[in-house]
Amino acid sequence: MNEKSNKLISLFASLDRTQLRSCRKLVQSPFFSSNEDLLRFFDEIAARLERKASLDKRQIWQSVFGKNKPYNDVRFRKFTSDLFKLIKDYLVQESLEQEPELWRYLYFSALERQRSTKLIKGIERNWEDLTTVNSTDDGLQYLYLHLLEKKKYQLLNYEQKPGERSNVEDISKSLDTYYFISKLRDATNAKARALSEKQDYSLYMAQEVVAFLDASPEHLNEPYVRAYYYMYKMMAQDENDEAYFNYKEIILNRHELKVATKYNFIQPALNYCAVKISKGQRSFLEDYLEIYKFALSLNMDSLDGFINSAAFKNTVQVAMQLGEFDWAEGYIRTYQDSLPPEERANTVNFNLATIYFYQKKFSEAQEYLREVEYSNIALNLNTKMMLIAIYYELGEGMALESLFDSTIAYLNRHKELPEDRDKNYRNLILYTRRLSRLTPGDTEAYQKLKKEVQHEKYLASKGWLEEKIDSFRP
Repeated sequence: MNEKSNKLISLFASLDRTQLRSCRKLVQSPFFSSNEDLLRFFDEIAARLERKASLDKRQIWQSVFGKNKPYNDVRFRKFTSDLFKLIKDYLVQESLEQEPELWRYLYFSALERQRSTKLIKGIERNWEDLTTVNSTDDGLQYLYLHLLEKKKYQLLNYEQKPGERSNVEDISKSLDTYYFISKLRDATNAKARALSEKQDYSLYMAQEVVAFLDASPEHLNEPYVRAYYYMYKMMAQDENDEAYFNYKEIILNRHELKVATKYNFIQPALNYCAVKISKGQRSFLEDYLEIYKFALSLNMDSLDGFINSAAFKNTVQVAMQLGEFDWAEGYIRTYQDSLPPEERANTVNFNLATIYFYQKKFSEAQEYLREVEYSNIALNLNTKMMLIAIYYELGEGMALESLFDSTIAYLNRHKELPEDRDKNYRNLILYTRRLSRLTPGDTEAYQKLKKEVQHEKYLASKGWLEEKIDSFRP
């Protein structure tokens, strides 16, 4: 047996020490298993996994039953099957403890079968307290509420009480809310993935849900419906700044959404600002940093405990354009340990180089870039783009020409780069080379270069290049 090919070993190996101890109690319990041999079987596999010993079937059998009992493959397979089922039972029990609403629904279902009148009346009296949902999933809580309301209808036997007002309105309302959130969340997720993956997704009813909410705005009183409604509009309608500002107001409100779910709402707002910034709308620089600082204040800047290196770099770039040099350096020093360990040194050195570059301390920036190891194509090319600017600023013509040639050769070797990114880098080389070769007095060449750069769609470091062209005296 081994972890890759045997499902029992694979599941066993996924348990941490706390889970192993709890699982052992379940295996030991006579309610779940009356076979004492199964507990010894459990202990033997756990011990062998702990010390990375052989998982040979015959060796395990001999350790459990001794040398006098011949190996029986049929019984061995039965042990593995039974133990696998018990571990699955344990994981289900563990999951139920983390899903109190689901546990409550199953308990109500059991009461319905038992028809315990006294307990059912107690549930009716305390219904509001019993159906307070605390799920951290922004949509799932309403599905749970829908299921609980349906169970209430059955427990109180409203089907046989036509003269009493039932809870059918609550049943329907909770399902409507879950549906609105789910459709809009899936639609926004599809739009985000379509942009990054260049794939189309075919989802139905999202536009119809938005149209319904347009006509029935009272449903927007629910924070998560409102958040996804404006998120969808913000993503579907690129120029709908009104939707963005409504969305921003929701996510910056500390009481609207649960902190545990807010990380998923921060990134779309930052992405919207980034797109606007890329189109030259500098007013969104302040918005980007305001939202990001808010995320930092609530520890919502990271997923699974780590800050994405690209997001880290983007934040420093935005701070540079706003002239917040001290804040940016403090951000790097304070949050560097939150970067993925394998990317930490490179990310810190590159971003410190960025700060010194914007402060026009080009030699210091160059020193930090020397510490950057080219672990991926993006980092390699970003470093080369900054070096191009540094060599130009320092007037190191020979080094600049050499870097032009080596970067073009690098791009030629890496055909896997998306076409738009390849154009960005090649055009920076093309136009910086032309700028470096301009001679005073050649007004025609200068005006032509300035116009071409101004209208170029694909151009890395466009702001820096335009600044250098403006400062050139033909």
